[in-house]
Amino acid sequence: MTVFTKWGIALVCVLVPVWLLVNHYSVDISPSQQNHLSSKPLSNQLAEQQLAAGLALWRDKKYQQSAQVFSLLGSKKMNEDLQSLTKLYQYHTAAFNKNQNSEFMQQLSTLPSDCKQKLLFVTADLESLVQAESFRSRFAQDPRLKSLPICIYDMTWFDPVDIACEENWHQSGRLGCQLLSLAEKLKRLPFTHLVMFANKGKANVHNGVMFLDRQDTYDVFIHELAHFSGFIDEYPLSQALAKRVCAGVDAPNIVFQQAKKLKADRQYWQSIGLKNNTGIFTARTCDNHSTQAFKASKQLTFMEYHDTGFIPYSYLMAWQRQLQITPNQPSAHINFAQLYEQSDNLSESQFWRARYQQYLSSSTN
Repeated sequence: MTVFTKWGIALVCVLVPVWLLVNHYSVDISPSQQNHLSSKPLSNQLAEQQLAAGLALWRDKKYQQSAQVFSLLGSKKMNEDLQSLTKLYQYHTAAFNKNQNSEFMQQLSTLPSDCKQKLLFVTADLESLVQAESFRSRFAQDPRLKSLPICIYDMTWFDPVDIACEENWHQSGRLGCQLLSLAEKLKRLPFTHLVMFANKGKANVHNGVMFLDRQDTYDVFIHELAHFSGFIDEYPLSQALAKRVCAGVDAPNIVFQQAKKLKADRQYWQSIGLKNNTGIFTARTCDNHSTQAFKASKQLTFMEYHDTGFIPYSYLMAWQRQLQITPNQPSAHINFAQLYEQSDNLSESQFWRARYQQYLSSSTN
Protein backbone atom coordinates (compact mmCIF):
# COMPACT_ATOMS: atom_id res chain seq x y z
CA MET A 1 0.00 0.00 0.00
CA THR A 2 1.42 3.34 -1.02
CA VAL A 3 1.76 6.36 1.23
CA PHE A 4 -0.91 8.24 -0.76
CA THR A 5 -3.38 5.37 -0.32
CA LYS A 6 -2.83 5.33 3.44
CA TRP A 7 -3.43 9.10 3.64
CA GLY A 8 -6.59 8.75 1.52
CA ILE A 9 -8.05 6.12 3.79
CA ALA A 10 -7.22 8.22 6.85
CA LEU A 11 -8.87 11.30 5.34
CA VAL A 12 -12.04 9.37 4.57
CA CYS A 13 -12.13 8.03 8.13
CA VAL A 14 -12.04 11.59 9.43
CA LEU A 15 -14.48 13.25 7.00
CA VAL A 16 -17.23 10.62 6.92
CA PRO A 17 -18.12 10.95 10.64
CA VAL A 18 -18.09 14.75 10.31
CA TRP A 19 -20.42 14.55 7.30
CA LEU A 20 -22.75 12.18 9.17
CA LEU A 21 -22.81 14.52 12.17
CA VAL A 22 -23.67 17.56 10.07
CA ASN A 23 -26.27 15.65 8.10
CA HIS A 24 -27.82 14.35 11.28
CA TYR A 25 -28.37 17.85 12.69
CA SER A 26 -29.63 19.26 9.39
CA VAL A 27 -32.19 16.49 9.14
CA ASP A 28 -33.29 16.87 12.76
CA ILE A 29 -34.13 20.64 12.31
CA SER A 30 -37.65 20.84 10.94
CA PRO A 31 -38.74 23.56 8.48
CA SER A 32 -40.74 25.27 11.22
CA GLN A 33 -37.67 25.33 13.44
CA GLN A 34 -35.60 26.82 10.60
CA ASN A 35 -38.24 29.54 10.10
CA HIS A 36 -38.15 30.26 13.80
CA LEU A 37 -34.40 30.70 13.73
CA SER A 38 -34.44 32.94 10.64
CA SER A 39 -37.21 35.12 12.12
CA LYS A 40 -35.46 35.60 15.43
CA PRO A 41 -35.33 39.34 16.22
CA LEU A 42 -31.99 41.05 15.78
CA SER A 43 -30.48 42.26 19.04
CA ASN A 44 -30.50 46.02 19.61
CA GLN A 45 -26.71 46.06 19.81
CA LEU A 46 -26.25 44.28 16.50
CA ALA A 47 -28.90 46.39 14.77
CA GLU A 48 -27.29 49.60 16.02
CA GLN A 49 -23.88 48.41 14.83
CA GLN A 50 -25.24 47.74 11.35
CA LEU A 51 -27.01 51.11 11.27
CA ALA A 52 -23.75 52.79 12.24
CA ALA A 53 -21.95 50.88 9.47
CA GLY A 54 -24.51 52.10 6.92
CA LEU A 55 -24.13 55.69 8.09
CA ALA A 56 -20.34 55.45 7.93
CA LEU A 57 -20.51 54.23 4.33
CA TRP A 58 -22.83 57.14 3.49
CA ARG A 59 -20.44 59.68 5.01
CA ASP A 60 -17.68 58.15 2.87
CA LYS A 61 -19.92 58.78 -0.17
CA LYS A 62 -20.33 55.06 -0.80
CA TYR A 63 -24.00 55.62 -1.46
CA GLN A 64 -24.85 52.32 -3.16
CA GLN A 65 -23.15 50.23 -0.49
CA SER A 66 -24.83 52.22 2.26
CA ALA A 67 -28.25 51.71 0.70
CA GLN A 68 -27.58 47.96 0.47
CA VAL A 69 -26.78 47.82 4.18
CA PHE A 70 -30.05 49.57 5.09
CA SER A 71 -32.00 47.40 2.65
CA LEU A 72 -30.61 44.18 4.12
CA LEU A 73 -31.15 45.39 7.66
CA GLY A 74 -34.71 46.42 6.79
CA SER A 75 -35.58 42.78 6.06
CA LYS A 76 -34.59 41.77 9.60
CA LYS A 77 -36.80 41.73 12.66
CA MET A 78 -35.87 44.19 15.39
CA ASN A 79 -37.55 46.46 17.91
CA GLU A 80 -40.07 48.98 16.60
CA ASP A 81 -37.91 52.11 17.01
CA LEU A 82 -34.93 50.62 15.20
CA GLN A 83 -37.20 49.20 12.51
CA SER A 84 -38.71 52.65 11.91
CA LEU A 85 -35.26 54.26 11.78
CA THR A 86 -33.99 51.65 9.34
CA LYS A 87 -37.00 52.10 7.05
CA LEU A 88 -36.45 55.87 7.08
CA TYR A 89 -32.83 55.50 5.97
CA GLN A 90 -33.73 52.74 3.54
CA TYR A 91 -36.34 54.85 1.78
CA HIS A 92 -34.26 57.99 1.39
CA THR A 93 -31.01 56.29 0.36
CA ALA A 94 -32.83 54.17 -2.22
CA ALA A 95 -34.70 57.22 -3.57
CA PHE A 96 -31.46 59.19 -3.81
CA ASN A 97 -29.64 56.42 -5.66
CA LYS A 98 -32.52 56.18 -8.13
CA ASN A 99 -32.54 59.98 -8.56
CA GLN A 100 -36.22 60.19 -7.69
CA ASN A 101 -36.30 63.89 -6.88
CA SER A 102 -38.46 64.34 -9.95
CA GLU A 103 -41.04 62.03 -8.36
CA PHE A 104 -40.97 63.74 -4.99
CA MET A 105 -44.19 65.67 -5.58
CA GLN A 106 -46.05 62.40 -6.10
CA GLN A 107 -45.02 61.35 -2.59
CA LEU A 108 -46.30 64.53 -0.92
CA SER A 109 -49.59 64.46 0.90
CA THR A 110 -52.20 67.08 0.07
CA LEU A 111 -52.38 69.74 2.76
CA PRO A 112 -55.66 71.21 4.02
CA SER A 113 -56.92 74.20 2.04
CA ASP A 114 -56.83 76.51 5.08
CA CYS A 115 -53.04 76.20 5.58
CA LYS A 116 -51.51 79.69 5.62
CA GLN A 117 -47.94 78.44 5.94
CA LYS A 118 -46.88 75.25 4.16
CA LEU A 119 -43.56 74.09 5.55
CA LEU A 120 -41.20 71.84 3.62
CA PHE A 121 -38.41 70.19 5.60
CA VAL A 122 -35.09 70.01 3.73
CA THR A 123 -31.76 68.40 4.58
CA ALA A 124 -28.51 67.22 3.07
CA ASP A 125 -27.73 65.21 6.18
CA LEU A 126 -28.96 61.63 6.44
CA GLU A 127 -28.92 61.67 10.23
CA SER A 128 -31.01 64.86 10.33
CA LEU A 129 -33.90 62.94 8.78
CA VAL A 130 -34.62 61.52 12.22
CA GLN A 131 -34.77 64.99 13.75
CA ALA A 132 -37.12 66.17 11.00
CA GLU A 133 -39.42 63.18 11.53
CA SER A 134 -39.50 63.82 15.27
CA PHE A 135 -40.38 67.51 14.86
CA ARG A 136 -43.10 66.70 12.34
CA SER A 137 -44.66 64.14 14.66
CA ARG A 138 -44.49 66.35 17.75
CA PHE A 139 -45.96 69.34 15.91
CA ALA A 140 -48.94 67.26 14.79
CA GLN A 141 -49.62 66.31 18.41
CA ASP A 142 -48.87 69.67 20.05
CA PRO A 143 -52.09 70.87 21.73
CA ARG A 144 -50.78 74.43 22.05
CA LEU A 145 -50.63 74.95 18.31
CA LYS A 146 -53.58 72.95 17.00
CA SER A 147 -55.56 76.11 16.18
CA LEU A 148 -52.81 77.60 14.00
CA PRO A 149 -53.18 77.11 10.22
CA ILE A 150 -49.57 75.95 9.84
CA CYS A 151 -48.96 72.68 8.01
CA ILE A 152 -45.88 70.53 7.42
CA TYR A 153 -45.49 68.24 4.44
CA ASP A 154 -45.14 64.59 5.43
CA MET A 155 -41.96 64.07 3.40
CA THR A 156 -38.50 65.60 3.86
CA TRP A 157 -36.63 66.78 0.77
CA PHE A 158 -33.29 64.99 0.93
CA ASP A 159 -30.41 66.16 -1.26
CA PRO A 160 -26.85 65.42 -0.08
CA VAL A 161 -25.25 66.63 -3.30
CA ASP A 162 -26.50 70.13 -4.09
CA ILE A 163 -27.13 71.47 -0.57
CA ALA A 164 -24.08 72.85 1.25
CA CYS A 165 -24.39 74.40 4.71
CA GLU A 166 -21.87 76.22 6.90
CA GLU A 167 -22.04 77.23 10.56
CA ASN A 168 -20.52 80.66 9.83
CA TRP A 169 -22.37 81.48 6.64
CA HIS A 170 -20.83 84.53 4.92
CA GLN A 171 -19.09 85.43 8.19
CA SER A 172 -22.46 86.04 9.85
CA GLY A 173 -21.78 83.82 12.85
CA ARG A 174 -24.96 81.94 11.99
CA LEU A 175 -25.93 78.79 10.16
CA GLY A 176 -26.71 79.18 6.47
CA CYS A 177 -26.98 77.07 3.32
CA GLN A 178 -26.42 77.43 -0.40
CA LEU A 179 -29.92 77.59 -1.87
CA LEU A 180 -29.68 78.42 -5.57
CA SER A 181 -29.32 74.83 -6.78
CA LEU A 182 -32.21 73.91 -4.51
CA ALA A 183 -34.43 76.62 -5.98
CA GLU A 184 -34.42 75.04 -9.42
CA LYS A 185 -35.49 71.67 -8.05
CA LEU A 186 -38.31 73.06 -5.90
CA LYS A 187 -40.02 75.16 -8.57
CA ARG A 188 -42.98 72.80 -8.90
CA LEU A 189 -43.56 72.27 -5.17
CA PRO A 190 -46.36 74.28 -3.47
CA PHE A 191 -44.46 75.24 -0.31
CA THR A 192 -44.38 78.67 1.32
CA HIS A 193 -41.58 78.22 3.89
CA LEU A 194 -38.51 76.01 4.20
CA VAL A 195 -36.90 74.48 7.28
CA MET A 196 -33.27 73.54 6.62
CA PHE A 197 -31.71 70.89 8.88
CA ALA A 198 -27.90 70.91 8.98
CA ASN A 199 -25.08 69.49 11.05
CA LYS A 200 -23.88 72.46 13.10
CA GLY A 201 -24.57 76.18 13.52
CA LYS A 202 -26.70 78.78 15.30
CA ALA A 203 -30.43 78.53 14.61
CA ASN A 204 -31.99 81.49 12.83
CA VAL A 205 -34.69 82.61 10.41
CA HIS A 206 -33.96 84.61 7.28
CA ASN A 207 -37.12 85.76 5.51
CA GLY A 208 -39.01 82.53 4.78
CA VAL A 209 -36.22 80.04 5.52
CA MET A 210 -35.40 78.55 8.92
CA PHE A 211 -31.98 77.04 9.67
CA LEU A 212 -31.59 74.44 12.43
CA ASP A 213 -28.68 72.23 13.44
CA ARG A 214 -28.70 68.70 14.82
CA GLN A 215 -28.47 69.89 18.43
CA ASP A 216 -31.59 72.06 18.23
CA THR A 217 -34.62 70.79 20.10
CA TYR A 218 -38.28 70.86 19.19
CA ASP A 219 -38.69 73.92 21.46
CA VAL A 220 -36.08 75.77 19.39
CA PHE A 221 -38.04 74.89 16.27
CA ILE A 222 -41.25 76.37 17.75
CA HIS A 223 -39.40 79.51 18.84
CA GLU A 224 -38.02 79.99 15.32
CA LEU A 225 -41.40 79.12 13.80
CA ALA A 226 -42.91 82.13 15.56
CA HIS A 227 -40.36 84.33 13.75
CA PHE A 228 -42.06 83.32 10.48
CA SER A 229 -45.08 85.28 11.76
CA GLY A 230 -43.15 88.32 12.95
CA PHE A 231 -42.59 87.48 16.63
CA ILE A 232 -39.51 89.10 18.15
CA ASP A 233 -37.06 87.72 20.72
CA GLU A 234 -37.70 88.86 24.27
CA TYR A 235 -34.11 88.49 25.45
CA PRO A 236 -31.79 91.53 24.98
CA LEU A 237 -30.92 92.00 21.32
CA SER A 238 -27.42 93.05 20.32
CA GLN A 239 -26.90 96.77 19.78
CA ALA A 240 -26.81 96.41 16.02
CA LEU A 241 -29.96 94.31 15.89
CA ALA A 242 -31.76 96.43 18.49
CA LYS A 243 -31.05 99.55 16.43
CA ARG A 244 -32.89 98.00 13.51
CA VAL A 245 -35.70 96.25 15.40
CA CYS A 246 -36.56 98.53 18.30
CA ALA A 247 -37.09 101.59 16.14
CA GLY A 248 -39.47 99.67 13.93
CA VAL A 249 -43.13 98.70 14.00
CA ASP A 250 -44.76 96.72 16.77
CA ALA A 251 -44.55 92.94 16.67
CA PRO A 252 -47.26 90.40 17.61
CA ASN A 253 -45.69 89.90 21.04
CA ILE A 254 -43.99 93.28 21.58
CA VAL A 255 -45.05 96.93 21.59
CA PHE A 256 -42.29 99.55 21.38
CA GLN A 257 -42.46 102.97 23.07
CA GLN A 258 -40.03 105.72 23.85
CA ALA A 259 -38.43 105.16 27.23
CA LYS A 260 -39.86 108.40 28.67
CA LYS A 261 -43.37 106.92 28.41
CA LEU A 262 -43.96 105.00 31.61
CA LYS A 263 -47.03 103.10 30.47
CA ALA A 264 -47.53 100.88 27.48
CA ASP A 265 -50.11 101.72 24.85
CA ARG A 266 -52.83 99.06 25.08
CA GLN A 267 -54.29 99.78 21.66
CA TYR A 268 -52.55 96.86 19.94
CA TRP A 269 -53.52 94.30 22.56
CA GLN A 270 -57.08 95.55 22.62
CA SER A 271 -57.20 95.05 18.85
CA ILE A 272 -56.56 91.35 19.32
CA GLY A 273 -59.13 90.99 22.08
CA LEU A 274 -56.99 91.33 25.19
CA LYS A 275 -58.97 92.48 28.22
CA ASN A 276 -58.25 95.86 29.78
CA ASN A 277 -57.29 94.33 33.10
CA THR A 278 -54.55 92.16 31.55
CA GLY A 279 -51.15 93.15 32.89
CA ILE A 280 -48.56 94.71 30.59
CA PHE A 281 -44.90 94.26 31.53
CA THR A 282 -41.52 95.47 30.34
CA ALA A 283 -39.56 93.13 28.11
CA ARG A 284 -35.78 92.91 27.79
CA THR A 285 -35.77 93.03 23.99
CA CYS A 286 -34.52 96.63 23.76
CA ASP A 287 -32.20 96.73 26.78
CA ASN A 288 -29.45 97.86 24.39
CA HIS A 289 -31.56 100.64 22.88
CA SER A 290 -33.28 103.80 24.08
CA THR A 291 -36.72 102.38 23.25
CA GLN A 292 -38.65 100.38 25.85
CA ALA A 293 -40.30 97.10 24.85
CA PHE A 294 -43.49 95.81 26.48
CA LYS A 295 -45.12 92.38 26.51
CA ALA A 296 -48.43 91.02 27.80
CA SER A 297 -46.92 88.38 30.08
CA LYS A 298 -45.25 88.51 33.47
CA GLN A 299 -43.78 85.03 33.01
CA LEU A 300 -40.87 84.02 30.85
CA THR A 301 -42.27 83.00 27.47
CA PHE A 302 -41.03 80.78 24.67
CA MET A 303 -39.74 83.91 22.91
CA GLU A 304 -37.36 84.73 25.76
CA TYR A 305 -36.30 81.27 26.79
CA HIS A 306 -37.49 78.53 24.47
CA ASP A 307 -37.07 75.74 27.02
CA THR A 308 -39.96 77.09 29.07
CA GLY A 309 -42.36 76.06 26.33
CA PHE A 310 -44.81 78.64 27.70
CA ILE A 311 -46.96 80.35 25.07
CA PRO A 312 -49.45 82.77 26.66
CA TYR A 313 -53.01 82.75 25.36
CA SER A 314 -52.62 86.34 24.15
CA TYR A 315 -49.61 85.25 22.08
CA LEU A 316 -51.63 82.48 20.45
CA MET A 317 -54.36 84.99 19.59
CA ALA A 318 -51.76 87.31 18.07
CA TRP A 319 -50.18 84.41 16.17
CA GLN A 320 -53.57 83.36 14.81
CA ARG A 321 -54.27 86.94 13.75
CA GLN A 322 -50.94 87.25 11.97
CA LEU A 323 -51.66 84.13 9.96
CA GLN A 324 -55.16 85.21 8.98
CA ILE A 325 -54.41 88.73 7.74
CA THR A 326 -52.27 89.56 4.72
CA PRO A 327 -48.84 88.42 5.85
CA ASN A 328 -46.28 91.10 6.57
CA GLN A 329 -43.52 88.52 6.82
CA PRO A 330 -41.97 87.14 3.63
CA SER A 331 -42.14 83.57 2.36
CA ALA A 332 -39.16 81.55 1.10
CA HIS A 333 -39.96 82.69 -2.43
CA ILE A 334 -38.34 86.02 -1.56
CA ASN A 335 -35.11 84.27 -0.53
CA PHE A 336 -34.86 82.68 -3.96
CA ALA A 337 -35.80 85.90 -5.78
CA GLN A 338 -33.07 87.85 -4.00
CA LEU A 339 -30.45 85.18 -4.64
CA TYR A 340 -31.21 85.18 -8.36
CA GLU A 341 -31.07 88.98 -8.43
CA GLN A 342 -27.61 88.85 -6.88
CA SER A 343 -26.50 86.47 -9.63
CA ASP A 344 -28.07 88.71 -12.34
CA ASN A 345 -30.61 86.06 -13.33
CA LEU A 346 -33.63 88.33 -13.70
CA SER A 347 -35.95 85.80 -15.35
CA GLU A 348 -35.67 83.38 -12.41
CA SER A 349 -35.94 86.25 -9.95
CA GLN A 350 -39.18 87.37 -11.59
CA PHE A 351 -40.51 83.80 -11.41
CA TRP A 352 -40.00 83.65 -7.64
CA ARG A 353 -41.39 87.15 -7.08
CA ALA A 354 -44.50 86.06 -8.96
CA ARG A 355 -44.73 83.05 -6.63
CA TYR A 356 -44.49 85.44 -3.69
CA GLN A 357 -47.36 87.52 -5.03
CA GLN A 358 -49.42 84.35 -5.41
CA TYR A 359 -48.68 83.58 -1.75
CA LEU A 360 -49.88 87.03 -0.70
CA SER A 361 -53.01 86.74 -2.82
CA SER A 362 -53.93 83.31 -1.52
CA SER A 363 -53.39 84.43 2.06
CA THR A 364 -55.62 87.46 1.51
CA ASN A 365 -58.35 85.34 -0.05
